[in-house]
Parts: sequence; structure tokens; C-alpha cells
Amino acid sequence: MTLASARWGVKTICLDLPSKGLRGLSHSPLRFSIQIPGATDAAIWKDKVRRAEDEGFYSVSVPDHLAPGLPQLAPMVALSAAAMVTSSLRLAITVVNNDFRHPVMLAKEIATLDLLSGGRVDLGIGSGWLPDDYTSSGIRSWDPPGQRVARLEEAVPLLRKLLSGAEVTFEGEHYQVNEYVSLPCPVQTPVPIMIGGAGKRMLGLAGRSADIVHMVANNPKFDNSMSGFEQRLAWIEESAVAREARDDLIVGLRITMGEVSDPTTSRQEAAERMASERGVPVERLLDSPYSLIGDRSAIKDRIVELNERYGVSYFTLSEDFAWEASEVVADLSSRQ
Repeated sequence: MTLASARWGVKTICLDLPSKGLRGLSHSPLRFSIQIPGATDAAIWKDKVRRAEDEGFYSVSVPDHLAPGLPQLAPMVALSAAAMVTSSLRLAITVVNNDFRHPVMLAKEIATLDLLSGGRVDLGIGSGWLPDDYTSSGIRSWDPPGQRVARLEEAVPLLRKLLSGAEVTFEGEHYQVNEYVSLPCPVQTPVPIMIGGAGKRMLGLAGRSADIVHMVANNPKFDNSMSGFEQRLAWIEESAVAREARDDLIVGLRITMGEVSDPTTSRQEAAERMASERGVPVERLLDSPYSLIGDRSAIKDRIVELNERYGVSYFTLSEDFAWEASEVVADLSSRQ
């Protein structure tokens, strides 16, 4: 089993499972991130991140949205505060909208956060997917997907160069940098980059360029069934193995629907109730790798299955579900 991120010096666990995943993808230690979008004051925020660390979560993650219907904390500021009251909890953004910040500014902010946290940042980045982030704020026009992805394709290698501490001159279609050295330098070399996406072009970029793939299911036009998930893994593999010595790519899932049920309630019954509440087909909930439903034993088995069969090792859970599933997180995180 390849331990892709042992060099990061963080708390990890390793399940002794056979490697059955696709070529080019790492069977690395399980990691659980709790996505906490907000808090009403500093004391509550500090309590939440301390609890996340105490309960064995690998990272706390904060999304990056401007839409008025999503009253969320600014990720850089929130994670800076989290860094001051934790010691081992990693700090993830899931994910930065590339269009909100020029790569030079983003590199400086990330390097500063990495420095002040002692090297605990996972830089998640994506091309933007929510129209309201653009149309309501006016920060940028809502361009077609191809244009947004093209900007990200330029931004990722530019960020790598800027975070290396080297002098950078870059001439692209979207970004130009002239003999610039980004300071401060981060503690980590390199800062792990997580690319979030669902489409073929985005996942291809992740396979070529990322340390972590953050597979999401935030668009109903995509097939979020198990077969759709397997197709996405094939796209990632195709791009990853084309890169020299690429066998260390960490695959993560954003769990969009989760519920811990009573042990007396079957997984089928729990899924039927959730399907009724959310207006989705029960078969979709039971089949999709982006949902975790059932009692703690069933959820743990599902996580182990996804890790064993597909090499998925970085699970990002919504806050409410993460607290419900904290016993599962602690149990799996205690295995060495």
C-alpha cells in the first residue's frame, strides 16, 4: 500500500486491505475532513475546531462562496483562527473558487496560513460552479465552463511555481507575472493541492496536476451513481498514469448526503425516509458513493468498501453528519 502523504507528518491510519483500485491511484491512509461553513461568534468557532481535533478528524474544511443564500465565513480568516487553537488538525479549503483571487494573491495567503499553522494547509481549488457567486456579487461574469476551467488550468501550475519560492515569470492567456518572488515561503514543500470537480476535463486536470482529487456531486446533470463514479475514476486514471511515476494520487469524496440511523433501523428503511424527505429516488441514495446511510456499522463498512475497492481515502463530511458519525471516524482513525 502506497502511503502517499506520509511526508506531510500528520496523523494517519492505514487499513490492511488489498489494493484493488485503479492504476495510478494511491491506496493511502483514511482521512476524514469535517466541513464547517460558519459560526455565529469566535467562541463557537474555536469550540467547533477544537472538538474536531479531539474527535480525530484529519482536517477542518471551509467552503468558498459569495452567494447571499450561503452565509459562510471567509475561509482564509476562519482557518487562520482555527490554526491558533489547534495543533494537529489540518486546514483545508473545499474549495477555493479560482476566479475570486489572482494566483499571486492566493499564493501569498496560502503561504502565510501554512507558515502560521506550522505546515498544515491543504489547498483545495476549483473553477467555480455556483452562478449566484458571480451574478449576485458582480465579482466576475458567469463565463461558460470551458473559460472557467481554462483559467484554472493556467492557475494551478502558476501557483506551484509561486509557492516554491522561486522567481516566477509567466506569460499565459489569463495570467501574467513578471520576475516575481512570492513571500513568505510556506513550511510544506510542496503545499498539497486538491482539485475539486466532477467533469472529465476537471478530473483530467486533477489527475495530471493535483495531489488530491476532491470528487464532488453538486450538479444534477452529472451521473452520480456508482457507474458514473467508476467512469470518473477511469478519467482520473487515464490522466494520472500518463504522468511519469504517478502512483500517489489521493482520491477524495465529498459526501453530500449522510445519516446515522438507529441500529434497529435497516439501511433500506433509513434510505427510504431520507429519499422521501429530500425528494430523490431511494435507489440513488443506496447506490451513490456520495451518500453514507445506515447505522454506524453499515457506514463503516461502506467507507472500508470504498477504500478497499477503489482507493478512496479522503472523505469530506458535512458538519451535522460528521458529528453524528464521529464514532466511526474515531474508530477508523484509531487503526494503525
